[in-house]
Amino acid sequence: MIPQNLVSIILVVAALVWFSVKQTTWSPVSPDRLFRGPLILGIIGAVMVVSNGQAAAFDATDIALLLLELVAGAVVGAVIGLVAHLRPLSAEGRRSWEARNTRRPGAVEPRFEARNGWLGLTLWLALIAARIGFTFWESSMGGHLAQAGGVILLLLAANRAVRSAVILWRAPRVLSATRA
Repeated sequence: MIPQNLVSIILVVAALVWFSVKQTTWSPVSPDRLFRGPLILGIIGAVMVVSNGQAAAFDATDIALLLLELVAGAVVGAVIGLVAHLRPLSAEGRRSWEARNTRRPGAVEPRFEARNGWLGLTLWLALIAARIGFTFWESSMGGHLAQAGGVILLLLAANRAVRSAVILWRAPRVLSATRA
């Protein structure tokens, strides 16, 4: 196994574990930081795809399949955002946020916290399983996309970005309903 593949595997496994834990735990949602994770994942994924030279071998079919995969990730992200549980920021959530943001002057304090729960985790794991199945399907068709390790990070970035957007869209409605 070459070092680049090992690094890719470690990055993907770390992202999967981290996101799985995040699915079922309450965490403060800070709008100014909500898209930071998806942006970082997207950049790393794009760099991985381009830096290993596989992007040069992509053809129209590969690009169409990549777009299909990203749309699927975005749709699942929207559904996860819709099923996410939202609540006003708890005292524990406030302490947690303050402890992590003591050195960030001007950081916007979150007004709510969210978790996706077991349904969100199940949907997310189904997306990962679909990605694995898609890899085998695409490989059997002779595509090059399946071998690009950064594609799964692009998928996760699309999923998380749309989930974040849906949660931000839902938050004012949910918070106003809990105060009424």
